[in-house]
Amino acid sequence: MKEPLLWFALIGGLLFSADQLRAPDAIIVNEAVRNQIANLWQTQMGEQPSARELESLVHNWVRDEVFYREALRLGLDREDTIIRRRLVQKLGFLAQEVDEESVTPEEIQTWYQEQIADYTQPVRYSLSQVYFSDADQFDSLKDKLADDGKWTELGEISMLPRRLNNKSEREVASTFGTEFTAQLNKLIEGQWVGPITSTFGYHLVRLDQLTASAPTPLAYIEKRVVADLLHQRREQSLDDYYKELLDQYEVDYQ
Repeated sequence: MKEPLLWFALIGGLLFSADQLRAPDAIIVNEAVRNQIANLWQTQMGEQPSARELESLVHNWVRDEVFYREALRLGLDREDTIIRRRLVQKLGFLAQEVDEESVTPEEIQTWYQEQIADYTQPVRYSLSQVYFSDADQFDSLKDKLADDGKWTELGEISMLPRRLNNKSEREVASTFGTEFTAQLNKLIEGQWVGPITSTFGYHLVRLDQLTASAPTPLAYIEKRVVADLLHQRREQSLDDYYKELLDQYEVDYQ
């Protein structure tokens, strides 16, 4: 009885047993809980639940709460990657709370100017094209175009559009391929130029309009600019919160 290790083991066993036998905290189902359940149902379904529906919803809530508490008691939340990820995600959402109404017009304008490259439209092309698969057709088609032929009736039928309007180089490439877009610098506004090659074959192409690169006016994209600014502030808020928490933990890299 004078052995301290024996007493330590006995006391530890008693405490463990007491913890296991301790009655769990009561699950309180009061008016606040019922209102919360009813409001969630109304948000999802667009109407208040009936008395019978609410009774069923409360029953399901109690069932979920019992399972949730038992899962915690059994330690099922520990070493679980999915639960860990969800908890990290939820804490991140809380740390990213930003008052959207606090953003002033001056801050929006400043952000827009600082990030102007992100809101600048690239060079855009409006063009017309006549497609043909045989290079020997080039001279004949060129002559017909010079004779004011109806160009929309010339060339071969294909799934390729005869016109593109106000498209960026990337958008042109998505339709005609990179080989075609690599030759856009050969085009002359208002003139038929060719043959322009592509993976599909050959083209006579007329540049109808070239729109120079220019920033999109703030008035047209203000909602997007505000969303970008808020996103940046949320990320900054999360990073600041992480640095603050990190000071409270010791990290041992081994």
